[in-house]
Parts: sequence; C-alpha cells; structure tokens
Amino acid sequence: MKPAALLLAATLTASAEPPVIHDAAILAAFEKKVGAFAELDEFPTAQKLKKSLEEAPPSAAEGLEIKSSPAASAVDAVFLIGSVYKCGRCEKWHPGGVATAWSIGTDGLMITNQHVFAHASGKVMAVCDRHGNAYPITEILAADAASDVALFRVKADSLPTLTLSEPAEIGSDVQVISHPHRNFFFHTFGKVARYTSEPSRDDSPETLWMNITADFAKGSSGGPVIGKNGVVGMVASTRSIYYESEDGSPKGPLQMVIKNCVPASAIKKLLGSPVLQDGTPQPALNQR
Repeated sequence: MKPAALLLAATLTASAEPPVIHDAAILAAFEKKVGAFAELDEFPTAQKLKKSLEEAPPSAAEGLEIKSSPAASAVDAVFLIGSVYKCGRCEKWHPGGVATAWSIGTDGLMITNQHVFAHASGKVMAVCDRHGNAYPITEILAADAASDVALFRVKADSLPTLTLSEPAEIGSDVQVISHPHRNFFFHTFGKVARYTSEPSRDDSPETLWMNITADFAKGSSGGPVIGKNGVVGMVASTRSIYYESEDGSPKGPLQMVIKNCVPASAIKKLLGSPVLQDGTPQPALNQR
C-alpha cells in the first residue's frame, strides 16, 4: 500500500465515532416501557418478587438449560434493573433505584445481586438495555444471600449473552460495566487485587470474595467483572477506609475504597449443574 493510502486508512480509523450514551433518554425509555408493563398488571410486583426471594433455592434446579449467544460487544449483554412507582401526586410512573444485571441465557436468564431484590420496592421490575429495549421480570429461580447472587428470568428471547470464565488470577486485568449513580453503561478498568474469605455467623461455610481495583459505586451492584475470557465475578459492595476511624465511620481523611465482588465460583454454584448450549468465546476485554 502506498504511503498516501496508509495515511488515509489511519485517518479514517481515527475519525470513527465512538458510541455515545444518553443517560436521560435511556431513563425515559425505562420509565415509559416499564410503566406500560405496570399498567398491564400481568407481571409480579417488586414486593412479590421480594417474597419469592425468601423461598428461592440457593442453586438452580438440576439440568437448567442455558442457551448462549455471546454478544459481539460485552456491553450489549449488560442491563439496567429496577422498578417503577407512582408518587401519589401525579398519574405518571417514575423510576426507582437502578442497579445492574447481565444476561447469561438467550431466553431471558439473567444474574444480579441478591440484595437488589431484597431491597426492591415499587410495582413491576424490569431490565433495560442501552438501546432502550425493556423486558419485565417474571420469576426468581435461585438466590443466595451469603454470596449475594440471584438468578432470575425476564420475558425475552434472542438476547445476547456473557459467558462465565475460570477464576481470574491475582494481578490479571478486569473490566466492569455498570451504572454508577445513573451514569449508564460506564466502563472501568483495573486488576484483581486478592481473594478473601469472610467468616459465617452460623455453622455455614465461609464466604469467598474477590477484591478488584476497578472503580464502581451505588448503581453498580450486579455489574459483571469481565476478564480475558469471560465473566470472572460480579460487583457487590464497597468498604471505605478512613484514617481516623476504627469502626468504618467517616472520620478523618478517606484513604482507600475496597471493592468487593462475587467470584465466578459463587456464580457457578448458583447455576447448579446446567446444560450448556451453543457457547463460543467471550468478547475481548477492550471491546465497546
């Protein structure tokens, strides 16, 4: 190729427009479409889902069928999850708190944190992708409070999916896609910092957690932690360290924020012994 042609090719590549996220438009689509689901009165309320959470088994039924169709770009398999409510001062439906969920099965199988449902309120709960497509939640299939994981289903088919990977090594690169404080489809990058165990309050086994350095915040709960070959964990919580505090209270300068994540092993345990179909390699770490 001639130098001029090389320069033209480089210029065209450099000028390609990146995808732009319109937070207000996505939230408006969520409000409108989930509000329409609420008017149908066909889907379980947040309160009913919350109650079913208490009765859900800690892992899915034997032989759960998972049909995968890996997303061309990982972000296409990440969703908002939340509910709508009426304020009592008008007739409009309003969005409540928003967290993150991701698709693991083309027929509506999804994963998020257990605490997302435990703290739910409002009318219908649903998920919404970055294009404004919304899908109502129909049932919770399995949940474990100790590991903070939940498997649920939405009314959908042909969804793009993410694929679970083997546990990530300490120091390996990871990416989080989530919705910190309604900054939707936000990508952050970091590394696996360590694995740590938390003693149980009864005779149950200790809980394993993964710490990472990639940033996340409220609204990120349930966001996938993606490694080189797939999902290696899921966002769960943060713990702030203040210089003059001994009990975690905000006293003195903030020094560091510990990022706690559910490891892939806990998600695999949630799924039980699934029957996998049509799995192919996970999208690369740096895809948009």
